Amino acid sequence: MVPVVGALLLGLGTAACSPQERNYEIPSTMCGTAVSPDLLEPLLPPGDKISTTLSDRAEGMKRCLVNVDGEQVLAFNIEWREKGSSLFNFASVFPGVDPSDKESEDGRYLYSDTGAVGKVTCPKPRKTSGDLFVATRVANSGKPDEAAMRKLIAAYAEAVGTSDECT
Repeated sequence: MVPVVGALLLGLGTAACSPQERNYEIPSTMCGTAVSPDLLEPLLPPGDKISTTLSDRAEGMKRCLVNVDGEQVLAFNIEWREKGSSLFNFASVFPGVDPSDKESEDGRYLYSDTGAVGKVTCPKPRKTSGDLFVATRVANSGKPDEAAMRKLIAAYAEAVGTSDECT
């Protein structure tokens, strides 16, 4: 009897130490902007439920907050800035990104393991008097990943470039 109880307790202890699983399906849009679930997967923690909240109360700025089990894990921003604004200037005011972070080869993105910013190319900008930027940031409960952040900001900027903001 003692070996059976010991084996059961050992099994319970092992189960409690197992990494938690992701029990939610990653959506293909973040607050209406298409984002491949494959690009989000490395940055999202385990949990049971994912949800998004759009905040567009400020003129020229939209923020999409991504929560897993009620905790913010990612944030996406779409923001119009004064015409001629630089990527470095935008990065200096966005949390999780620093102007000295890594820069993409084409000079359109700055990124680190916790955040990224990018300048959007708009064929027909909704605002002709400004430049459009995007940003994303991993919150404390998210999973930092530099390579994933670089891929995500490039795809997000491209998706925003084909959205109502730019067409």
